[in-house]
Amino acid sequence: MSGLRRTLVTGALAGYAASRTMDAVTGAFHARQSEASRRREEEITPGGMLVQLGRQLGAAGGRELDDAAAGRVGLAAHRTLGTTYGVLAALLARRGVHPVAAGLAVGAAAWLVVDEGTALPTARQYPLVSHSRGVVGHATVGLTTGVLLALTGD
Repeated sequence: MSGLRRTLVTGALAGYAASRTMDAVTGAFHARQSEASRRREEEITPGGMLVQLGRQLGAAGGRELDDAAAGRVGLAAHRTLGTTYGVLAALLARRGVHPVAAGLAVGAAAWLVVDEGTALPTARQYPLVSHSRGVVGHATVGLTTGVLLALTGD
């Protein structure tokens, strides 16, 4: 396998694994949140962020999705983003950035653009703990991606 292809595949796999790890960490974080904060999040984003993302993507494609279909589409988009983050971190590492630093930089950028950037109209409505969960989740993505890349030598 060529060097670039190996970097892309390794990055994609690291990003996918990091995305799955993020879900476990943020799920545990969410379970420890107060009932009031979870209720407030549900008021702002009924069904959760992945369902809302799936609905938006469905609408962009001219389809109205039910919660189950929207959840599947949202999850697929989430995994695609995680995989993309891994590829970006691997490409940074290939250019000489330490893999862990590359992963953390990409994770921080993802938090800023995806979590906070897309939520600007409603950002102040969310409880602070929701933003904290995003920080923890994207730090997990970045650190996991970086460590996996470091372990593989990419």
